[in-house]
Amino acid sequence: MKPGRPSQPRLSRDAILTEAMALLDEGEGVLTIRALATRLNVAPMAVQHHIGTRDALIHALADRAYAGIDGTTLHGLMTAYTATIRRHPNLTLALFRIAGPLPPEAQRITDRLQTLLGRQGLPDAMATLWRDILIDWAHGMALAQSPEDPAPALSALLSALTPARSATP
Repeated sequence: MKPGRPSQPRLSRDAILTEAMALLDEGEGVLTIRALATRLNVAPMAVQHHIGTRDALIHALADRAYAGIDGTTLHGLMTAYTATIRRHPNLTLALFRIAGPLPPEAQRITDRLQTLLGRQGLPDAMATLWRDILIDWAHGMALAQSPEDPAPALSALLSALTPARSATP
């Protein structure tokens, strides 16, 4: 065997993110760079070379998990977002602990929600208020894992948008 780098890289970003999500799904405190490196049978510096810090890892996981979330309606977007939080609740909890801007895909969802609310005819301040209410609702419903089917509660919440159009913020 020749010294130096292996001809086939042992590590890829995809492999790191897949294993990191599996660890995170076991528990928020389980995911550390050291634990991830142990699982991948590499040195912690190898993981950091590909990903960076734990915060950067959490952001990358969020971008991966949220990448497929899209919606042309408020109900569709919120249903997809809530389902993703339910699948990976520890990801949301880990994101809550990171100061600073949202990961790009989380920001994209937030912006999409704001746009959809604006299309409902809400003034900007009211659309922002409802955006925050809906995001908080999704986090609460998904993290509490209740009710089993959040669709009726979401429909009831969204029906409250109609009277809110005429209210002032």
